[in-house]
Amino acid sequence: MIGRLFFCCMLMGQLMFGQNVLSDDDAYNKKKSEELAAQAVALFKKNDLKKSTELLFKAKEYAEKTNDYALIARMNGSIAHQYVQLNLNDKAKFYLDNAIQQINKLPEGDNKKLLKTLSFLEIGNIDFDEENYAKASEFYKKSLKEIEQIKNPDEQMVYHHRRSLYNIGNSYYYLKNDSAEIYLNQALVIKNNYNQEINDFIYNALSQVYASRKEYQRAIDTLKVVLKNKNDLDTRLLSDVYYNLSQNYKALDDQKQYSFYNEQYIKLSRAIKESEMKAISSAINAEQKDYKEAISDADSSKNIVVMIAVVCVLILAGAIIILLYRRKKERKTFENIIHKLESDKKLNEEPSEVLPKIHKESVSQSPNPVEKDLLEKLQKFEQSGKFTNPKLTIASLALQFKTNTSYLSEVINKYKGKNFNTYSNELRIAYICHKIYNQKEYQTYKISYLAEESGFTSHSTFATVFRNITGISPSVFIREASKNQS
Repeated sequence: MIGRLFFCCMLMGQLMFGQNVLSDDDAYNKKKSEELAAQAVALFKKNDLKKSTELLFKAKEYAEKTNDYALIARMNGSIAHQYVQLNLNDKAKFYLDNAIQQINKLPEGDNKKLLKTLSFLEIGNIDFDEENYAKASEFYKKSLKEIEQIKNPDEQMVYHHRRSLYNIGNSYYYLKNDSAEIYLNQALVIKNNYNQEINDFIYNALSQVYASRKEYQRAIDTLKVVLKNKNDLDTRLLSDVYYNLSQNYKALDDQKQYSFYNEQYIKLSRAIKESEMKAISSAINAEQKDYKEAISDADSSKNIVVMIAVVCVLILAGAIIILLYRRKKERKTFENIIHKLESDKKLNEEPSEVLPKIHKESVSQSPNPVEKDLLEKLQKFEQSGKFTNPKLTIASLALQFKTNTSYLSEVINKYKGKNFNTYSNELRIAYICHKIYNQKEYQTYKISYLAEESGFTSHSTFATVFRNITGISPSVFIREASKNQS
């Protein structure tokens, strides 16, 4: 969501820049490129990613027939952002590199600084999407430095100044940096009339800051300000607003409002996923067209170009093979997890230990009466779901079992074959896997919600533990689970 604005702003502005003396053909190609790009923006806002993607590749074709480096950079940058929206970051980096190569050809000046600002923002967006928030914030700071060096900023440049501040604030929120609210408010107080939609993104981010401080009503009030523009909102932003409202109402124990907004979020989330799948198909078709044209041109020029095109195709084929192999491996891991769920006969009840890496080491002797009592208590504990309490410690569990910490730790190590932290984490991951696999609505929830639901205090810790225990990431498990129920 943090990079959603990049696509629109990359295309809607800057049309006054890079306008060297053009031939009639150049002028025509430039005009066609900009017209198609403007149409792509309108379709993008309506969540028609399929048609928007098709038009972007056509706009790039016309741009590449000109000598306008800024125009070519903008089209490649916009395609890069489209790929980010589709979670195809490797492809996004390819087109972003193309954009940066064009930017480097420009003479020094405000136009080059603006395009560098946008490039740093988009690189940051890729890192943000990959949850590397610290690295993302560094690129956002670089974008802020570039935009602040512009000598004669116009309305559009002021807008990108606001974007840089917003992105820094939003990344700081995920880094739990107290400066998040400062940067977001700085972005909010700067007044300009270009693309007022950014205010809605800022308010949404501020609501998350308030919610993190348990100021749930304040967060709700802030989100309601955004909903006043509901009919004009970016689709993904509206989805985020619905989700955040549902979670704030849940925290206030308002079940009616929670159910309403959660239902709206799920409905909109499904529509977005369908649109993304169509867009991926369009992007693949457009790239295939590019390769075919490259090979055709090569036939009429030099053989070396043919060789380069073949190499590109081989690289693409290799990338596809690697991707398919990875997907097959992930699917196999997922199936092993489900097989374990079924073999333990706990598919339809709360699980205790059901994952591939969760296993008990056999012990040679039978437990003594005290150990047997503790093992029975542990079994009840596993079935109770109390392990999802984020404040759970071995000390608190020992107190509950009326024993001491050292003895409980010894029993867990002896009969469970692991230390307490591993034991509790495996229970939590098994619990959330069961939820995701058996309750379809869990497949639409954000990772941060799943982390909280299973007893983890942070998104990053949950993702790391999940991968260590299962061998795949939470998002991959969700993807495979949704395939089983589709």
